[in-house]
Amino acid sequence: MRALPLLAGASLPFLLAAVACDDATKPPFLPEASPSPASTATPTATPTSVPDTPTPPPESGGLGGFRAFASQIDAAIADSNGRIFIDRAQLSEVTCTGEEELGPCTGEAAGMVDGVWQGLWRTDAVGLVPPEQIAFGFESFVADAQVGESDGFGAGSAVLYALASGRQGEGEAFYAVVTAIFAGDEGLERRIAVYQFTFDGERWRLYGVLEAGALYEEWLSVDCTDCYDQWERWEGNP
Repeated sequence: MRALPLLAGASLPFLLAAVACDDATKPPFLPEASPSPASTATPTATPTSVPDTPTPPPESGGLGGFRAFASQIDAAIADSNGRIFIDRAQLSEVTCTGEEELGPCTGEAAGMVDGVWQGLWRTDAVGLVPPEQIAFGFESFVADAQVGESDGFGAGSAVLYALASGRQGEGEAFYAVVTAIFAGDEGLERRIAVYQFTFDGERWRLYGVLEAGALYEEWLSVDCTDCYDQWERWEGNP
């Protein structure tokens, strides 16, 4: 599942033909004795200096590098803008047989599907979705939060609550834990969205996102040893 015309000088032949016409056919725009109009010097435009766009600092791996990058996620929350998840998306691909009943191929025809991983924590519900869907979900998460509410974990508004890291196959995954309070069917409830990133040697890339309602506390504490190896509370820019 899954981000102009050039105008040609077409009148040039016509202009050349007009110059070649016999002088007798030219209309008398000016009498023979009329003085030629004084030439007016065309002022030379002073070039406007354009300030150089500052080059962003290079990104680095490890938890320290992820901590520095996470300030951009914090800013995205403040701006309610999910563009970062589109720009940073790392698409995964899966080949489907068309007969699957679980996983990202459910309901898909035989062939290849791609997207960013999205799942529900502690369940088999997982799929590949377009990065735009992740961005839209993030913006809805921020916009729908109950700003005036609070609980033992803090305010109801969406916040970057914690960073974590852990092994994933032969590599390492890094997590940005975002949380907020929402109005649910049975009253107010806290939820989380955990954005998983990997470092490709140059940039941090979004690998997937998982969400949780009832089991959200595992990602808001340091005690879930099968969730991550390292966990730290986000306290703002390093």
